[in-house]
Amino acid sequence: MVTGQTLVPACGPAVPTPRQVLATLSQVFGTDKVGETGYEIAAAQCSDEEKDHARERGLSLLYGELLPDGVSKALQPGWLGSSLSSGNGLLLELGMGSGKVAMQAFLQCRGVAHILGVELVPSRFAIAEAAAKRLPESLPKAFKMCQHTPGQCVCLEEAGSGRKAELWCADFFNVGLNYCDRSDAIFFAVSIPCKLFPDLCRRLAQAKEGCRLFSYHSLEAIWWIDEPCPFHQCEANVSELDTFATSWSPQGYKFYVYVCDRTRPPHITAATRNETFSEWQAVWDDASQAYYYHNQENERSQWEVPHQAGCWQAAWSEEHRAYFFWHQPTNHSQWEVPKCLADLGWG
Repeated sequence: MVTGQTLVPACGPAVPTPRQVLATLSQVFGTDKVGETGYEIAAAQCSDEEKDHARERGLSLLYGELLPDGVSKALQPGWLGSSLSSGNGLLLELGMGSGKVAMQAFLQCRGVAHILGVELVPSRFAIAEAAAKRLPESLPKAFKMCQHTPGQCVCLEEAGSGRKAELWCADFFNVGLNYCDRSDAIFFAVSIPCKLFPDLCRRLAQAKEGCRLFSYHSLEAIWWIDEPCPFHQCEANVSELDTFATSWSPQGYKFYVYVCDRTRPPHITAATRNETFSEWQAVWDDASQAYYYHNQENERSQWEVPHQAGCWQAAWSEEHRAYFFWHQPTNHSQWEVPKCLADLGWG
C-alpha cells in the first residue's frame, strides 16, 4: 500500500501526489478534509480554553497547512528528498497540526524509516490521533499500532519494513528539537514568536550534517545568536518564485529550504541585535482615517503605537526627558531608533 516517491521534475508550487496516497489520506482523514483550502479548515477550529492559553503565552492560533501536492513537491530531491533516500532516515515535523504532512510522508516517502511529528494544540493533535487510529483499522495487513497513550502520543508501524510514524502532543521545544542532531530532514512550516528565535537557532545549530530544513521563517531574518549558522539555502529554493501550495494560498506560498553543510563558510550572518524584524504591521483604517497596528504573532490589534517590536523596546529616560531604545537579550541601549520601531513611527 505504501508507494515510493515518483521523481517528477518540480514546476510551480505543486507536484502531483500519487493516487494511492491520496486515497489512503482520504480514508483516514475524510475525503472532504484532504486538500481543504481557506481560513476555516477543520484544524483551524480551537476551543476557548486553547485560545486563552495561546493568549497567555503570546501565541497565535491562526492556522493553515501544506496541501498534498505542496508536500509532494517538498519531498522532491531538490528540496527535502535528497536527504531522505537512504532507507533509514528520520523526518521531524515541528508543529504538525492535523498530522496530514507527517501521514503523507509516511505513506509516500520510502526513504524515511521514522517520522516524528509534534503538535502543541490538543484539538489539532486529536485530528492526527484519530487518523492514526484509522490507518491500521482500514489496512490491518499493512499497518499496526504499536503504542498509544490517548491525548499524548500514538505510534504506527508498517508491517514487514518496521518503518514508524510517531506523533506527540507536546511543546516541540521539549519534544522534537532534541532530535535535531539526528534528523535527516525537518519540516518547520509554522510561525513562532520572535522571543523564541534565539532558543530555536541554538537548537538548529546542532543539526546533523546534511540535514535539510523546510522553514516558514527565513533563517536570515531570525538567526539572532552569535553561533555560526550551518545552513545554506538550497539552490532550487533561492528564487522568490519557488513556492509551495498551501490551504491559504493554493497558488503557492514562499517557504525556505536549507541544507546543513559545515564544509562551506557560513553564509547567513548572525545578527544578535537584529533591528529590522517586527511582528507589527501598520494598517490604514478608512473609517477613522488613521493607522492601527496589528500584531501578526498573537493576532491582536491596537490604536496606540507599539512600544516594543522584535526584541527592541522604547524606554523613557526621566534624566534626559526622552526615549532611548533597549535591546532586551543583550541589554544594549542606544538613542538611535532601530528600524523596526522607526517603521512604526518612532523618531
